[in-house]
Amino acid sequence: MGKRILLVEDDKYIALALKIRLQAEGYQVAVVNDKAAAFREAGQQLPDIALIDFNLPDGTGFEVMGEFTSNTRTASVMNIIMTASKQPGLRNKAMSAGAIDYFEKPFKSADLIACIQSLAPDAAVDGMAS
Repeated sequence: MGKRILLVEDDKYIALALKIRLQAEGYQVAVVNDKAAAFREAGQQLPDIALIDFNLPDGTGFEVMGEFTSNTRTASVMNIIMTASKQPGLRNKAMSAGAIDYFEKPFKSADLIACIQSLAPDAAVDGMAS
């Protein structure tokens, strides 16, 4: 079974494109579009990796990361921040807050896949998810 990825992305087109690409690589992907749904989904199906958009309708990706790292159940989740923001210093803030990596949109999906594969090299190519 492939590694579980929780994709927290409020842009439905970006979410769909990433979900298709990640599933093609064998990952199980659950997609949610806000902070509250991210907490619910992680509580139901613990992800190995969370790809988190920085700007969400009900908060920030940092808030999602903070909740995941402070909760014993989700503390092991590896968090990757994605953002279209050009805010100076945001990458450093993300990394200091515990992000494993940081991707500024637009980015190449191949670069994201390479990052994920380096974090979860044993992911099988048989994963499918909702």
